[in-house]
Amino acid sequence: MKFLLHTNVLSDFARGEQHVMARLRQEAPPQLAVSVITEMEVEYGLARNPGLAPRVRETMRILLNTISVLPFEREDARVAAQLRSSLNSQGTPIGAYDLLLAACALRRGLRIVTHNAREFTRVGGLALEDWRN
Repeated sequence: MKFLLHTNVLSDFARGEQHVMARLRQEAPPQLAVSVITEMEVEYGLARNPGLAPRVRETMRILLNTISVLPFEREDARVAAQLRSSLNSQGTPIGAYDLLLAACALRRGLRIVTHNAREFTRVGGLALEDWRN
């Protein structure tokens, strides 16, 4: 496993964004993962927009059955707590879900693929890629 996909990458996938689609096709499924946190965010988005749900739910089901969905474990919680403390003491906190994703990626040595680098660049040692550009 090499890449942890952020929620906005899954949204781009559901919309058929060309650059993201091309890059996803280049990577073997075992290299790709999402966190269960991202899966929750997708489910939340579907619950808020039931008109989109049937088409998008099927698209997401196919993707999530093809790649790994990583659990959020106790060690992830420990890393997240340390990271949150460090970022807050520097006056550079990030959003709660992004913090959890960063901890998951750091612990496993994964690159986060996102179009929201602004939040994640505050996390030292975290590798990032933007597949939209």
